[in-house]
Amino acid sequence: MEGAAWVSAGVLGLIGFAHSFLGERLVVGPLLASEGWSLRLGRRPSEILLRGAWHLTTLAWLGLAAVMCGASPALAMAGVCLVSGAAGLVWLRGHLAWPLFLLAGAAALLHEGRVPAWGLPAVASAAIVVAIAAALLHAYWAAGGRRWFAAAVPAREDGGPRFEPGPLACLGVVAALLAFVALLSWSLLATPPWWVRAATGLAAVLLTARAIGDGRQVGFTKRRRSTAFARLDDRVYTPLMVTLLFGALSALVG
Repeated sequence: MEGAAWVSAGVLGLIGFAHSFLGERLVVGPLLASEGWSLRLGRRPSEILLRGAWHLTTLAWLGLAAVMCGASPALAMAGVCLVSGAAGLVWLRGHLAWPLFLLAGAAALLHEGRVPAWGLPAVASAAIVVAIAAALLHAYWAAGGRRWFAAAVPAREDGGPRFEPGPLACLGVVAALLAFVALLSWSLLATPPWWVRAATGLAAVLLTARAIGDGRQVGFTKRRRSTAFARLDDRVYTPLMVTLLFGALSALVG
């Protein structure tokens, strides 16, 4: 029966190769090179999304082939999910799929006991660094600095800022970020009491809501993607929110 497993894996690999190679030459490439089609995401993000979705199917088949060759199903799934998430993070940060792929892959590694002892603390520590940097930036704005300030606020239809946060609002963000740093640091340095874990869980819920967005201006679900803020939100702000979220989840799991 072992030979049959290798035959199955070989066929799956052949299907994957044909799917990507022939699909790129006969379907995806000609479609994306043609004129007269468009999606709400815009032309370039749509091209990346369609091409990525096509070739990620091949990746899934290769994962199945790895299982037939004897790999653990959880490890094969982890590999497929982590590669898919990394590709989304690099080429299409504004899409909700990449953090979900990364989360699924990391959970599969945890299930298999393949996350090193330093793995979860490293993710939490990265979130602490991001939170401290964001707190320093908001403290700078609270003190009157205006570098990068205009691009940190969603824009109205006429291009002006939707709101103008004052010093107190900036200081409130600083306080929230430093409280978040304290929660994660407590979880890293000692066994936290129940209320620290509860507060960290609440922070994770709030960060999830911010990353998903409001369907209009911010997050993965925003409709307006052509403003300077929207582009930065896709490239920087929302990925940083996901980093903070993963840090909170790492503290809870660890």
